Amino acid sequence: MTGLIYLAVIAVSLFGIRGLVHRFSLPVRREVLAPTVACTTVIFLTVDAIGIWRGWFGTPLTSTVLMLPGHGALGTGLPVEEIVLLAALSSLVCVLMSLASKQDRASSAPLSPRVVISAVGAMGVTMALIAGAQVGGEYTAVSAGMGVGALVLTAPLLANQRSARRSLAIFLVLTVIFDNLMCAVGLFHYASEPRSGVAVGIAPIEDIFYAAAFALVAIQLTSSISRGGGTWWRIFLSSRPVSWINTALPFAGGALAAGAGESVGTWFLPLLLWWGVAYNAFLYGINDLYDLETDRHNPRKGGAEGALLQQRDLPALRTTLLFSALSALIFLLTEQIIVPLFCLLAIGSATIYSAPWFVRARAIPILDSVISATHFVLPALAGLMLGGSIQAAWVAPLTAFLLWNMASHVVGALQDVDADRHSGIATVGTLFGVRGGGWFAASLYGVAGLLLLVQGEWLQRLGALLPVASVISLLPLLLGPATHQAARAAWRRFMLLNLFLGAGAAILIIQSLAGSFGY
Repeated sequence: MTGLIYLAVIAVSLFGIRGLVHRFSLPVRREVLAPTVACTTVIFLTVDAIGIWRGWFGTPLTSTVLMLPGHGALGTGLPVEEIVLLAALSSLVCVLMSLASKQDRASSAPLSPRVVISAVGAMGVTMALIAGAQVGGEYTAVSAGMGVGALVLTAPLLANQRSARRSLAIFLVLTVIFDNLMCAVGLFHYASEPRSGVAVGIAPIEDIFYAAAFALVAIQLTSSISRGGGTWWRIFLSSRPVSWINTALPFAGGALAAGAGESVGTWFLPLLLWWGVAYNAFLYGINDLYDLETDRHNPRKGGAEGALLQQRDLPALRTTLLFSALSALIFLLTEQIIVPLFCLLAIGSATIYSAPWFVRARAIPILDSVISATHFVLPALAGLMLGGSIQAAWVAPLTAFLLWNMASHVVGALQDVDADRHSGIATVGTLFGVRGGGWFAASLYGVAGLLLLVQGEWLQRLGALLPVASVISLLPLLLGPATHQAARAAWRRFMLLNLFLGAGAAILIIQSLAGSFGY
């Protein structure tokens, strides 16, 4: 019951924030809000996962609607409400920052690499000093280090913008009030050893350091994204947010089917976020980087199917690619080498597909579909491998999943035939043409369905209906005029169906493998 009330209060707060925006006509733009909320939420959910893993804090099971897989040192996991809460808090910062005057916006300085390096250095020095002085414990050192690092990061902004200072002050006052309330009703509990014991009311001082770091990071992101001329919005779109579930769900399905939800402890959610967000940022970002000229001739670019990047976006895009790839190294802390290894394999597969200095499978017909399919099979395999060694029972269903994804890639390539031919790029679409490519995709769907149909597991036989549904969606293209418009319509039907078929394929095919592990 407490969890439901907690979640309801957060939901009401979100509606309240939205109401403030409309009531006072605040200039909150989605181009700033979405990237800021996504980045801030992912960063601090990772911090939360580490804190629960190390036993800095926890939420009792009775105070949450759903505890995500993976328990930390205090025997608790990460509550689902935390995801919504962090998103709401970062939205609040964006709204507070929208009150900035024109003078404030003009005084905003770009975030330089030197400032970032200085912030990281300040964080490390602070943590080392607190640990060396034996003041408190891990939570004290990390939260104070984060606070100092974030302060250094935003120091130029705080010095020049009254709106940044005001946003920070309001956020910290609200934190003190509501953190005390949440501690009073038992939403959080803490171990004594990792912290100093100093409190503001009944809330640990470490929570205030954490909140300051959160607010400062969100303030800096809001300011940087606001003055970026749409760069970060285009990079956000280039990660294909509508496709995040297509890689996150196979990983989660594989891990849960293998009974391995607890095997990585509280790292389960950060891994899910990596496969959903960071992986897609690299996968599609590197594709857009090397398809920049081709995309200029592609009329479907510029929205949910990929941003039309500009030349000035490339430095920020390269930074995003580097960060997305290197972020996989944090999973070395899980002490399971298989976890970061699969992340790096996926990064390698994406590079093979797009990079001209590597293989650039994207421009090699048939191979383009094979490599593209691995982008979605690897997350499933990464999840399954958390359960132990490779199982023979995996081969047929994962092969069907590979063929299903190959066929889906072919359908996507057909709408780009004209643009690719204009740019001199050979693909599976240009090889077969619209009509031939449609039949090739239908054949791949058919083989995938047959592979599932002959399996002994009833869930897999049920899964055979999914490729059949995909073939039916192709019938207007196969039997009607083989035009660009028909190919485009087929892709749109696929995108709509994929909301259900993609999820169904991942759940049915992978969940059916649970028997291989005896669960």
